[in-house]
Amino acid sequence: MHNHVVVGLVVAMLGLELPLVLSGQRAAPSPERQIVEALSPLPETMREGVAVKGFSDAGDFVTLREGTGLITCLADDPAVRAFTVTCYHQDMENYVMRSLQLTKAGADTPERLKTLEAEIDSGQLSLQDRGVVYQRSGFDADINDAAMLVFLPSATADATGLPEQPSSQHPWLREAGTRQAHMSVPLR
Repeated sequence: MHNHVVVGLVVAMLGLELPLVLSGQRAAPSPERQIVEALSPLPETMREGVAVKGFSDAGDFVTLREGTGLITCLADDPAVRAFTVTCYHQDMENYVMRSLQLTKAGADTPERLKTLEAEIDSGQLSLQDRGVVYQRSGFDADINDAAMLVFLPSATADATGLPEQPSSQHPWLREAGTRQAHMSVPLR
């Protein structure tokens, strides 16, 4: 399950339309570079003690840095054309990895989200009542967007006052009314 993490949490969890075309396996950056890039979505004051998972020269999913805190960051997958790095609270590990597994198996966004929702509803998969994900994604490490995703299960636009229309200017609500509902807060 952990051999290769696909294009990161935003694409895998949230379904943004970034290219998922697998290219020839490019070499993984040095562990030091992977760590720096993986930590980049987090505020600098949160980076100490964060665990980082990334890729070996052979493309295997590995722990690059042990953590002492509650956050884990995933480095960009060199097997995927788009760039994505993701940081999440340890209580979201099962949800994140299941979402990535479904994406890796070829599930498109609607199918993946429907499967995740069914597994959450059945109790097969847990998603915390609250959780925060930090991510950066784009076509490469220099051209990307950053956002903080605040999970608010079952939240609706009416209950939160948040719009459901995507915006790079202000917070908005995705997957409204589902157990995967979350507020996306653009970071600049």
